[in-house]
Amino acid sequence: MSKIYFFRHAQASLGADNYDELSAKGKLQSLELGKYLVSKKKRFDRVYVGPLKRQQHTFEIVKKVYDENNLFLPKPILEKGLLEHNGHKAMEHMLPTLIKTVPFVKELVEQNNANPERKKANSLIIFQYFLNEWAEGRMNVEGILPWKAFRNEVKKGLNSILNDTGSGENIAAFTSGGTIASITAESLKIKYEKRVVALNFSHRNTAYTSFFYSKNELNLFEFNQLSHLKEELITFV
Repeated sequence: MSKIYFFRHAQASLGADNYDELSAKGKLQSLELGKYLVSKKKRFDRVYVGPLKRQQHTFEIVKKVYDENNLFLPKPILEKGLLEHNGHKAMEHMLPTLIKTVPFVKELVEQNNANPERKKANSLIIFQYFLNEWAEGRMNVEGILPWKAFRNEVKKGLNSILNDTGSGENIAAFTSGGTIASITAESLKIKYEKRVVALNFSHRNTAYTSFFYSKNELNLFEFNQLSHLKEELITFV
């Protein structure tokens, strides 16, 4: 029986010009993850990383902690199927339309203008609404990979990892929340896309979800585990 760990990346730079950079807190989260794994003497036969900078940087900080403690961590294998969906960018394109056509979205945006302190919470509510609609195929944005295609890419990436996993191996993969939600849905055979979206919103930065893999069966063991972070370092976005 093999065990596969999927680590969500650390906090990225929400609201910055380049979201795909770890924030200062994200770097601390990655460091704490590395220290935790080293303290448990976690060893991996292979490590996979997704194509995004925030995924790769999270791994690089963990790798540095391993190196400083003379523990071996394999050279990462780039797996494009560990990508993340581009829902945030899709929503940016659709927001003007949503404001015109969905009354409660218009109301939340007006609240943001009147009370900037509500902006973060209201923006999350709008994003949840959009992502549900997008995942159900009721909204598509030209030039952005649709949700269904994203799910298919993750499935192909997962199958690639599983095909290379031998008996009794420990595998690590550094990826994103939407990706882990999609992989969890594959394991649990969840077909209702809104449930997959809900899993996406549950994931915390640098949390890990692990599976046992044996006889071509992927079985969920741990979901969204975060024992390595103190409360003040816990973030969802």
